[in-house]
Amino acid sequence: MPLGPLTDAVADATTQAMALVPRVWDRDHTVWTGGPREESWQDDPSEISDRLGWLDATERADEVVAELRRLSADVVADGFTDVLLVGMGGSSLYPEVLATVFGPAAGHPRLRVLDSVDPAAVDAVERELPWQATLLVPASKSGGTVEMACHLARFAQRLDEVHGSGAGRHVLPITDPGSGLEQQASDRGYRAVVHGQPDVGGRFSALTPFGLLPAALLGIDLDAHLAPARRELENARSTDPDVNGPAVLGATLAAAHQAGRDKLVLVLPDEIASFGLWVEQLVAESTGKEGKGILPVLDADLDGTDRWGDDRLVVVLGPEATADEIARAGHPVVHLPWSGPEHLTAEVVRWEFATAVAGALLGINPFDQPDVQSAKTATDRVLAEGQDLPPTGDADDVLGDVGPGDYVALLGFVTPGGGDEAALRAAADRLRTRLGVPVTVGIGPRYLHSTGQLHKGGPDTGRFLVVVGDDEIDVDIPGREFSFGRLKRAQAAGDFAALQAAGRRAVRITTDDLAGL
Repeated sequence: MPLGPLTDAVADATTQAMALVPRVWDRDHTVWTGGPREESWQDDPSEISDRLGWLDATERADEVVAELRRLSADVVADGFTDVLLVGMGGSSLYPEVLATVFGPAAGHPRLRVLDSVDPAAVDAVERELPWQATLLVPASKSGGTVEMACHLARFAQRLDEVHGSGAGRHVLPITDPGSGLEQQASDRGYRAVVHGQPDVGGRFSALTPFGLLPAALLGIDLDAHLAPARRELENARSTDPDVNGPAVLGATLAAAHQAGRDKLVLVLPDEIASFGLWVEQLVAESTGKEGKGILPVLDADLDGTDRWGDDRLVVVLGPEATADEIARAGHPVVHLPWSGPEHLTAEVVRWEFATAVAGALLGINPFDQPDVQSAKTATDRVLAEGQDLPPTGDADDVLGDVGPGDYVALLGFVTPGGGDEAALRAAADRLRTRLGVPVTVGIGPRYLHSTGQLHKGGPDTGRFLVVVGDDEIDVDIPGREFSFGRLKRAQAAGDFAALQAAGRRAVRITTDDLAGL
């Protein structure tokens, strides 16, 4: 790895990481020490120890693989052509990777993932899917995620209209045991309930049933899918840095952060571009707290590496030539060989273990997300009090003093894949060139369950431009006093309020303002 100025620091961090490895596998919660919140998790070890089930997720998968295969076979036999998974964050991002990287095997249904409350997006799904042959998969560990609950209410009504008393056979939830969603499944006669692992947090749940049921429905061979993960978990037990690549990556992330390189530029093969969103959530939500945090950057200007500051670490998964070119521009680079999508789960393990190690070395708890709730609470308040969006302002008010070490986040509550998102991304490209700092794009409400934690809990180096697209149509939510359009605007207003409460520099601008950035 051409790490340049980080070489010695990474070597020291790697030594520390290898000393931690046996303790991680012993589920020693004291691995994660330091910081102002240390007392809370040291006094209550379960705050961490009850979140380490991902370490043996592949072993426990053996207990459910046969059942998941049976469920998949029954879905195929019953003639389902489409699966709609509704969920947020850890419940949706890995299924989205599976859908885009692998797609359905012959004879298996297509998988579509909806993690937007934008009315146009909801309406498009409702109009485009063949509800006579669509299976609805609501996915939520708690069973109460507001976006999932609203999607379920809307689409369950559609299924009722099409199937009448047999609608329940078209719903197959994934949730933790004892959740309200499980009770709802029992009350309404849903097809079955697939249980998650309560001791695995959402963003670490890719190799639990939250990722494995969607894989099975797509017709992916679960044994083959999990085999690379099993091998990588064995590597992660080693205290030899030549073997334990996951721990070395975690040490590198931590050493880079401590050296001021807290922007993680990810360069991925096009065939797994969606995997970047999964890594983004894992790293940002796990490390972005207590004024610290590693910011994943998925859309870096690779043609402008000569303009980059010294706040970046680059990880290249793929061609070594790309890594060499970036290294020649003077930036520390980690090169990870890539041998195809069939090894995807090895990368899942690598990043999960690396994130846990990085958290330990940075003195934070990587398994909580204390600032995610602030936006949820603010959204509830906006809805309850009938508030609307904050007034718009001038982008220069927050961009005028951007300098080295800063970043800009464009936060768009817009239709995914629509014209406003295209305008948002075009504006981000222009800002990268003009300002010379990382510019990220977050689509709401997805980012609230991902980078939103880092925005408010991480270092105060961000500038936030909140953009809310207009809604030409709106879509009602059965059983709710608000619509999807109202929910979208409330979430934007709530997050804006949470950013301001955290002392962050934020402004709301219009979609028309994007052209002037």
